[in-house]
Amino acid sequence: MARRVDASDREKTRRRSSRKARSMGLPALLELGMIDEVEARLASTTDRLDVLTWANMRSLLLGHREPATAGIEKLGELARISQAWDPWERYWIQRFWAAFEWGSHDERLDVLDHCRERAYRFDELHWWANLTLLLAATGKHEEAFSAFDETQKFVNGVPKDRVWLDEVTNLMEAAALLGDPDRLAACHRALRWPDGRVVVVGNGIVCKGSVDRYKALGCAGAGKWRQADRYFRAAESLHQEIGAGPLLARTRQQASGSLVAA
Repeated sequence: MARRVDASDREKTRRRSSRKARSMGLPALLELGMIDEVEARLASTTDRLDVLTWANMRSLLLGHREPATAGIEKLGELARISQAWDPWERYWIQRFWAAFEWGSHDERLDVLDHCRERAYRFDELHWWANLTLLLAATGKHEEAFSAFDETQKFVNGVPKDRVWLDEVTNLMEAAALLGDPDRLAACHRALRWPDGRVVVVGNGIVCKGSVDRYKALGCAGAGKWRQADRYFRAAESLHQEIGAGPLLARTRQQASGSLVAA
């Protein structure tokens, strides 16, 4: 009897979750790591811009380089035809993350020029954070430290929403790449976000993986090794669940004792 009740309870929970998922947008599904629901939403989408954006997001998450590269090129073509701001923004954000993950030297320099223009010329906070991360990843440490400090001043004064989360986690990744535990710990003290969530850029343009990985980096920067280990393990588990190969590899490398990601 107890076994039948347990099964019934699980089925009721599954149905409630399914009904709840149907009322949620894709970014919210991603944030909760509901990858099966995300896949179903991708399959049912008919808007061409969203189809391209979300397919590219999934390819980036899985580490599928060729489909991601081809998809981002198609997104650029759509942006050139429409000349609308939104497709261009999605294109450059996805191109930024592709360059960060596996871009050649020339590709990274090209994206870096775009980041500099958006940050230095137009003073866009989101692109200040992107600039800081890519500078750190390309070994331009002096400019990266300067951009980090400039970005952090503004990040500290904006609402702590999903946009802020994207920005502060970029700073944390940059600090890890720069091997700067003090800057890393300072960002970590400001990071108040539920455990187990996924960091999502925009309306599902990019999925940056588990917020627990960033918390682990912050704990490591502060010398809280037991907490860091717990968060790394949680991030590793979530990345396995959602099939995020590159993020899983980065999590394991960082958990091995180095603050510097590949």
